[in-house]
Amino acid sequence: MSAHLDPERVPLTAGVAAGLGPTLGSPRDAPNASTFSAPSERATGPRRVPASSFAASALALFALAGVAAVALFSARGFPLLGAASPRAPDTCAERVRSATRDATFYAADVFHWTPFGAPGGNDLHRDPADGDILRAKTTTAQFMYPTWLVPPLRADPRRVGRPEDADLIVLTDDLVDVSPFIAKFAWHASHPEETEGSWARLEKWWRDDADGEKQGRVLVREAKRRLKLLKRRAEATATRRPRWAYLLPSEWMFTKDDLAEELRLGSAFAEALGDDAMAAVTDFDDLGPSLSDVVATVPFATHTAVAEALLAAGGVVDYAAKRRRTFFKGTGDRGAEGALGRQTDARTALRALEGAKGHAVFVSSDSMSEKALRRGSKNAPSYEEGMLTSTYCWVPRGDNPTSRRVFDAVAAGCIPVVVSDDIARYLPFRWAVDWRAMILQVPEAVFAANPVEVADAVLALPDALVETLRARMDAARFKVLWNDRADPATACEEEALKAGGRGKEARKRQCSEAPRLYLDEMLYRAKTGIEDPDAALCEEGPRGDPRWNDGRAWNAEGTCPPWLAAEKLC
Repeated sequence: MSAHLDPERVPLTAGVAAGLGPTLGSPRDAPNASTFSAPSERATGPRRVPASSFAASALALFALAGVAAVALFSARGFPLLGAASPRAPDTCAERVRSATRDATFYAADVFHWTPFGAPGGNDLHRDPADGDILRAKTTTAQFMYPTWLVPPLRADPRRVGRPEDADLIVLTDDLVDVSPFIAKFAWHASHPEETEGSWARLEKWWRDDADGEKQGRVLVREAKRRLKLLKRRAEATATRRPRWAYLLPSEWMFTKDDLAEELRLGSAFAEALGDDAMAAVTDFDDLGPSLSDVVATVPFATHTAVAEALLAAGGVVDYAAKRRRTFFKGTGDRGAEGALGRQTDARTALRALEGAKGHAVFVSSDSMSEKALRRGSKNAPSYEEGMLTSTYCWVPRGDNPTSRRVFDAVAAGCIPVVVSDDIARYLPFRWAVDWRAMILQVPEAVFAANPVEVADAVLALPDALVETLRARMDAARFKVLWNDRADPATACEEEALKAGGRGKEARKRQCSEAPRLYLDEMLYRAKTGIEDPDAALCEEGPRGDPRWNDGRAWNAEGTCPPWLAAEKLC
């Protein structure tokens, strides 16, 4: 390969694929406007928050919440819930945005590869139809956020045309297509249950079939070569050492231990980029990231049917169509595959709400017969219909503490009732989104002991509080929604933000902020060296201001929210 060739446009070797697929287009002629230099050696950020710190933070948080509860449950408190709070003079989000305003980044597709050439291609971002309860499980669609990221990055004024001019190099590859483990999900989503042996064939392709493993090794070797080439070019004439950012569908899937080292794409990143790389993931296991590169989390892509309903409504949730009920639809057989090693108590306890008044809860099991599944599905609304027509949506932990459901719920205007103590570690953009102000978090032990009582307490929450939670979701929705457009190839135009009117015009005013927040955070981490995904991005705020959001994670274990304490449930 000639050294002058642009790495983002060099095709893969003939045995793997014909070409890279879409790139970011022609490089733009932009000056290097950087006002800071990334450190040549990885800076030491705050250490991972120990359990004692979580406990101390939780005590402090709920001490403050206890004071707030006095107002919340007083006659004078309710009228204030819906009132707009005076704007804080300074926020962490403003600090991050200001610090990265003049930063620069270079975006590149190093490789683009679909293992099976699966039919549908770009349609992999769509969710399969929700045929029954059991089949409403994880699909590749929730991991397709890089598809929605590229157009906004192309339009960002901080993008430069040469890697050597950048403070940060952003790899925009859709790693759903290239991670061997995720490839199984991509194939399964494109070929749903064609035969009973479909999964067995996939296993054979990757693990037993000589040609399959050969192509896998070619992929990993080529990834290493391309990354090293781009890194040499970036550092050849640069006055500082740039950092690298890339997105993973899921950290634990990316490092699945049943794959040989030469078949792990993660080894290519580790060897080529070393300590200069930073990864953002949707989730990792309970024990924390196994990849040292993981520094942040990003939202799952919202369920396609929910996103399309929101788009059709001009980005406005129809709260008048909602019923005062809680909703859950999905399997109860989760938890055993994660670090927990057993079925989650939260999902098991949800079964107590099946058939109860005010609760549309449908819990399936892998061991249920097809007849039982059909019987349960007959009376159940679809996943998206339940989200869009219910006031509250249960978000229990799964194999990991997080769940795609929390983003689906926010998009659908369904107040998330989170039964997962450690979910905060996975909630993205905590420095820009005040998650604690718009979710109802129930300690797992409290819900497991009193599921019916907790559910009744949810339904008994006053209308003023419901309206406040909805207003906060409305304010945050487009900060965590990737798929805000009908076509991922269409960028959200900045001038559309100024458009007025209703219907189609109102729809134009809604633009996803998730791509910018992702880029802001990675640029800020590159500048400051803060790489602990649990740590605060902004250490100091206005003294005593409860609205200050520093981005720190928290843990709900052993806590008691005021609305549950009022019912003597903890």
